[in-house]
Amino acid sequence: MLLVYTHKITPRITYIFKHICTRVLGVPVSFTTKIEEFVAHEGSKMSYTKKRLGNELFLRSTDLLFEQGVLASDVIVQKWDGLPGLFPVKDTSSDIPFDIFAASFYLLSRYEEYLPHVKDIKGRYTSKESLAASHNFLKIPVVDIWVERFAIILSTRFSEIKCKKVTYQKEMIVTVPQSNKYSKIGFLRTAIGYVRDLGRFRLIKVFKRTQVLLGIKKDPYDIFNWLIGLQKQVTQSFKVFIQLGDYSVDSRNVKHSRKSFKSSIKMIADYCEVGLLLSPQAITDAIILAEERKRLEALVHRPLRHIHLSEYKLVLPQVYREAIEQEIQHDYTMGYPDTVGFRAGTSHSFLFYDLDYEIQTPLMLHPVVLQSDSVINYHNHTIDSVSLAEIENVIQRVGGTFRINFSNVSFENIYSKKLFRSILFND
Repeated sequence: MLLVYTHKITPRITYIFKHICTRVLGVPVSFTTKIEEFVAHEGSKMSYTKKRLGNELFLRSTDLLFEQGVLASDVIVQKWDGLPGLFPVKDTSSDIPFDIFAASFYLLSRYEEYLPHVKDIKGRYTSKESLAASHNFLKIPVVDIWVERFAIILSTRFSEIKCKKVTYQKEMIVTVPQSNKYSKIGFLRTAIGYVRDLGRFRLIKVFKRTQVLLGIKKDPYDIFNWLIGLQKQVTQSFKVFIQLGDYSVDSRNVKHSRKSFKSSIKMIADYCEVGLLLSPQAITDAIILAEERKRLEALVHRPLRHIHLSEYKLVLPQVYREAIEQEIQHDYTMGYPDTVGFRAGTSHSFLFYDLDYEIQTPLMLHPVVLQSDSVINYHNHTIDSVSLAEIENVIQRVGGTFRINFSNVSFENIYSKKLFRSILFND
């Protein structure tokens, strides 16, 4: 047990200390605001306040974890042994020269996404707006490395503290926004597709569509059998997120009531863990979200536990609040659709903290380090494998989770399938 003295116990302090100390390092932690209790304690102890009390482990606190609400201010970033450090402190008696708890909370809570920022054409927070991008640490899981260094300090200072060893994992995610490109989409959409392709002289597409409709070739988006074949070769289940929204301009899947589509979902659910890919409409409308949830639960005969947001249209905090209201437990959207990197500065899963309500929620967020389209150059038919290898290596060193998102639409390109296999089997 690690006893922490602080001059004020806040929900933010409880959240971030328990995440770092207990969930990641496996060290139980308790808090006190009473100096007498702290001084009398004979076990492991540290102070997180403005001034050192004695010879305890001392980390000088900044103001962030004692505030409420979201306040606009410049975040200073300085180097700490070659690693970026947020919220540096001038107190030389502090055992770490910056406030790692405030820094970790800032990134995990996505504090900067609550501040005014420029959105992209789809209304999303972009990687370019982030502190990590502006200070060149987007591709580094800084929170994980900070925690690793903090663990060394703890173990060195207190022989009775044994930090648990976190184990590297790999998690493959597949999203299915549209299960079929040419087949099973209905007569009207098929006819319109032919007219459009012929009008634009896209004869290769006309030829491919005809081959699929005649049964000569398999629909390029229908990858369920291929995916199940790979799943049988590994022990960890893939997570497959399927969209069940009504047809619209932004949601063009086959009709959710179609028997063949239902059969495909049931088949994939026998081998993989199936979640819901929220349609753009469900992201902004709780009633539609509830309807899509019921559709999936009726098919797989178990409660919905996992969600992913279409096109990473994550606007904090409303959609997460709606997910919590409907007792959804896990989200896999904490990443960027257009670049490789760590949106929250970590590869470890963490609980969503609602900054508006100042509460820790039961919704677990699972960071995604890349979306396949962000590393495949479809024009030059090349894969940015160097950066992938570098990122995988750093995640392995900190015992994190290398979580990768592929879309079944991207599997039409053979390079995407090759990338999926090479990551899965370490080729």
